[in-house]
This record gives sequence, structure tokens and C-alpha cells, in this order.
Amino acid sequence: MPDLNVLVVDDEPSVRQVLAAAIAKAGYAVETADSAAVALARLAASAFDVVVSDVHMPECDGIELLRQVRARGNTATFIMVTAFASVDTAIDAIKAGAWDYITKPVRSEEIVHRLEQIEALRGLRDDNRALRKLVLGGERSVYQFNSPAMLATERLIRRVAPTASTVLIGGESGTGKGVTARRIHELSERGDGPFVAVNCGAIPENLIESELFGHTKGAFTGADRPRKGLFVQADRGTIFLDEIGELPLALQTKLLHVLEAREVRALGAETARRIDVRIVAASNRDLGAMVAQGRFREDLFFRLSVFQIAMPALRERRADIPGLIRHIIGQRSATSTASPGERGAPPLDLDPEAEEMLVSFPWPGNVRQLENVLHRAAILADGGCIRPGDLPAEVTRASLSANAGNVGGPTGAGGSGSEGGLRERVRRFEVNLILRAIDDAGGDRRLAAQRLGIGLSSLYRKLEEFHGDAAAA
Repeated sequence: MPDLNVLVVDDEPSVRQVLAAAIAKAGYAVETADSAAVALARLAASAFDVVVSDVHMPECDGIELLRQVRARGNTATFIMVTAFASVDTAIDAIKAGAWDYITKPVRSEEIVHRLEQIEALRGLRDDNRALRKLVLGGERSVYQFNSPAMLATERLIRRVAPTASTVLIGGESGTGKGVTARRIHELSERGDGPFVAVNCGAIPENLIESELFGHTKGAFTGADRPRKGLFVQADRGTIFLDEIGELPLALQTKLLHVLEAREVRALGAETARRIDVRIVAASNRDLGAMVAQGRFREDLFFRLSVFQIAMPALRERRADIPGLIRHIIGQRSATSTASPGERGAPPLDLDPEAEEMLVSFPWPGNVRQLENVLHRAAILADGGCIRPGDLPAEVTRASLSANAGNVGGPTGAGGSGSEGGLRERVRRFEVNLILRAIDDAGGDRRLAAQRLGIGLSSLYRKLEEFHGDAAAA
């Protein structure tokens, strides 16, 4: 069910009734007021998320109402309604703090669409607060990174966040570019404004212009109503353009215009709209090389890369991995990515051998891969402890192979190492069979043991004994 409380303010009874009926039909809680004075009293007595107010009312108009509401510290979102649309009216409303304005006669689907947009943005802001975790955490983060690479990155973020500079974030997939962009936004003066994230590689090429800049009704086949673009939705906030290297060249030209003119023109519109948006972009590609290949505009690259941040790969900051592991395990029941069965679960212990395997793994997928591995291990873990057998085969195999290469040492001419070498080869063969069985069983160790004709405890023991002997040697 929708979760917004709406107050409709209009001195015309018929307009109030029509708007209130349409809003209630859409599932929102709604009340009405016939004047600004009544609206102020209602706002003082109850919490409203959205106020839909007429601009022209006797005694006190809607814009003055908005100013008084803001002066009292109320942050309700305002949508202004006017029968006398003009540029001056729009400017006055926006300057006073209105989220948007629409003209009479107001269509039911139009007001409902505005409320749906507000609800979606509110949900996005709540999600952003909940997702302040892992790579850079936040001011209230449980875990503070201590590797030199991440401390240097944090210093850069704190220096650039309060400025208006455009930022380009580079780094491999999964290093936390999106979390870094969100942190820059939250530490800036725009922190209370919208943060709109866009994956440029995930939007079909024929739709991306409409998604970014919006369109008017009838701009193309299927455009049955006007649509605000993501840049307009991010007004007075930050837009994060992830995978910017995937943007088609034609759209790069239009994006360059937005950066230079600070205005966007919707598809089918005759005039442009001014916007106040900070741009943070990211790519896991080498944009400089793409410029040399003619696949990315040089002037756009220079505009975006005013301030660059390179996210270090996880393998380059292994000192952070133990703390990250415990942070992820400790937060698994509180994050939005936890499954219902995990919520409220007691913290898991981590077997020292499993931790060693995790720390030594090269992590090609970086922090995102580490988080996925730990969530999987938490589901498989028995007895409140993550053990080597709970980890994916590729993690266990990499560690066992590295240790096996160091077992026994070189064999001498007298063959003193031959017996030990044979024993370890047999054990490695046995362990590899077990790991393949676990992999084939989708990580289900019990099913793997059944298929191999051994007990589950034997499966654990063989894995642990092999790794223990390798470590002892």
C-alpha cells in the first residue's frame, strides 16, 4: 500500500473534492483545508508528507503558505497548483521550496503520477541511508578501514564532498564506486536532496535519452503522458552516472551540453529547463584509452574528470579484509539484502582456517564478491560457525592449491620426500573430489557427502585434516 499522508489546500470546494477523491482512490491518506490558515493548523497538529496547494487563494496564497511552513521547520513536499501558469509563478514556487507545480484543470492521473514519483524518491533516500555500509561505511559505520589505500581515498572524498566539483570515480567492478558516490553526496551540502543513481549500461539505447532528460506527451509513439527525466528528479541533489563509458556518442554530446549550460530539454519540448544538479560519474573502463580510440568525447572526459578518485582493488588492501568480513557477518541480519530467515539471527563465528582462505583469495569481484560469498556461507553454516566447507569451491581450491605447493619441499636424490609427496598427492586428489562434489551439489555439503558415500562429519574432517597438515608442514 502507498505510504504518504497528503493534505490538499484549495479555496474551491469542487477542486478540493476532485483532488482528494483521486488521491484517496490511489490508496493515499488524504485530508483537506479550504485556506492557508486551516492548512497551517492541520500541519501543526498532524504529520503530512505532501501538501498539494493552490497558488491563488484569498488572504494568504500558496507560495506564502509554503514560506511559513518552511519557516516553522516543516519539510513536507509541496506541489503547487495554479490556473495562471507563468514562468514567474514557477520560479517563485521553486525558489520558495516547492518540489513541482502543475496547472489547472488537474487530471487525476497527473496528480497520482506526481505522488508516485515522490514516494519512489522517499524510498530511494531511505534505502540510501540503510545501505551506508561496507566500502566506506559512514559516520556511524561500525568498521573503520585502516589500509593506507583506503585512508588516502577517504581523505580525497572528504576534501571534494563539500565542493561543487564534478567527480569521476574509477576502479574495477565491485570496489564500491556507487557507495563512494553516495558518500560524496551525503557529506555535501546537498545531502538532504535527492541522490539518483543511473546505470548507463542498463538502459536500452533507444530509451536512455528519454530516461535522462524526460519527454513531453506525444513526443514519440507510446508517450501518452509527460515524463520528468532523471536529471530533473535529481534537481538540487546529485545524479550518479554509473558506467558512463557505455553512454552512446550522441548522448555524450547532449550530456556535455547539460554540464556546460546547466539545463535540460525534454524530448518534444520547445524550451529547456534550468537544473541544479551535481554530477558524479564512474566507470570500470579506461576512459582515457576510449578517448584515444574515438569511443568517448575528449571534451566530455575533461569536464567529468575535474576531480578523479581511483578505488583500490580489494587484493591491494588485504589489511581491510578481516575487519570487512566481521562487519559483513555482523550486519547480515540488519541489511536490506538479508533474507527473511537471516533476520535476527545471532552473529556467526568464523573458523580461523576459513578466515585464512578468505584473506588469501585474490577477489577478482572485489568487495561485492566478498559480500556474496559471506552471505552464501552464512546460509550454509551449521552450528553458528562458518567453516572451510561453507565457502565456494573456487575460494577453497585456491587456498588448498597454494598450501599444497608448499608442502613437503623438494625431494632429494635419496627419495626422502617421495612417501610424503605420494601421501599429499592422494590427499589432494581426495579433497579435489570432495570439492567438485560440493560444487556439483550447489554447495550442499550433506548432498555431496551422500553422493560420495561418506558421512558429513567425514567430509568435514577430510577437508580440515588436509588443510591442517598442510599448515603444520
